[in-house]
Amino acid sequence: MIMPKLNQEKFIEDIIKIIDRWSFEQCAHCENGTLISIDGMLDFKCSKCGKTMNPAEYLGEIAKTVFTYREQLENLKSKREID
Repeated sequence: MIMPKLNQEKFIEDIIKIIDRWSFEQCAHCENGTLISIDGMLDFKCSKCGKTMNPAEYLGEIAKTVFTYREQLENLKSKREID
């Protein structure tokens, strides 16, 4: 089953956005949230929202995006089976 193009494009854009934030050390949750080092540790804190950022945060955001996309696929598939 093929998802409508618009949803596929949004999915790809959302994943790229998270990966870009990770690559450029920006907050996974905030728009334009910059990260500051927490007392020389490997973890960082967002200067905007105050959340601690580490690789698990970015992976979690990617996982949420994938889960949402899969739910949309399943809902579309179920709807088409009913129709």
